[in-house]
Order: sequence, then structure tokens, then C-alpha cells
Amino acid sequence: MTEVALNQPVWLEQVRIGMAWLSRQFALVGGFLMLVLATMTVISITGRALFGTAIEGDYELVEAGLGITVFLFLPEGHRANGHVVVDIFTNNLAPRWVTLLETIGEAFFFVVSVVLIRQLTLGGLDAYDYMEQSMILELPLWIVFVPGVLSSVLVALTSLDRVVTFVRGAGK
Repeated sequence: MTEVALNQPVWLEQVRIGMAWLSRQFALVGGFLMLVLATMTVISITGRALFGTAIEGDYELVEAGLGITVFLFLPEGHRANGHVVVDIFTNNLAPRWVTLLETIGEAFFFVVSVVLIRQLTLGGLDAYDYMEQSMILELPLWIVFVPGVLSSVLVALTSLDRVVTFVRGAGK
């Protein structure tokens, strides 16, 4: 089998590249969705101020859209280590200890992601089974859960990869 740096198989590196690409695509879709929501909000506010009418269901669309975008940004933020880090306690630690602490953090991130996957899946299935929908536009609410589950799966896979890499000795 062909190997790459750190004795990692080529297929594993290709999976990592694929996950990174998918994370970026999720973030791009989230950014586009945010732009659409911002434009819709401006149009709705302008219409309400100038013409006495607004876009019907604009609050529902913004609420659902922002919930979706938060989850769409999460995989790329996690992949790029974009989370807030308070390093006042780790500034003077040896690099191997910092790496160990980061790996423990990744393990916690993995557990939280798995819990999110489970709970979002159950919530989405309940919303589907009970045909929950928004009040004004009557949009099915289960659709909002799908990006959350997919994004959480991607975060969980990234965290698992980082923990396994450390445990195998490549994280030194």
C-alpha cells in the first residue's frame, strides 16, 4: 500500500481532503444563505417602512435560515481550528502537553457531536412524524434539522480523525 507522510495511507489523506472540501462547501452555502437572508430582511423592512407591507413569513425564514447557517459554518470553523482558545494556562507548557490537551478537547468535541447527531435526528424525526410546520408559511420544520445532522457528522469525523491520529503517534 502506498503511504504518505507519518505512515498514513493515501486513502486516508484523500478522505481528509474530501472532508475539508465538503466543510468549505458547507461554509460557502451558509455564507450565501446569510446573504440571501440579509437581502430579504432589507427588502422586507424597506417594504414595511415605505409601502406598509412586508415579505410574508420573513421572521420564520430568518429564524430557520440562521439556524441552518450556524450549523453550516461549524465544520469549517472546527476544521480550521477557528474556535476561541484561552491559552493563558497553556502558554508555558511543553508542546506535547498542549497537543495532549488539544486531543482531549477533540475527544470532547467528538462526544458532543455524537450527542448532537442523535438528538437532532430524533428531533427531526419527531418533527416529521408530527408534521410540525411553521405558523405563517406552513413550511415543514424537519427540513431545518437535516443540515444540523450532516454538519455534526462532519465535525464528528474530523474530531475522530484528529484523536486517532494522536493516538497512533502521528500527533507528536
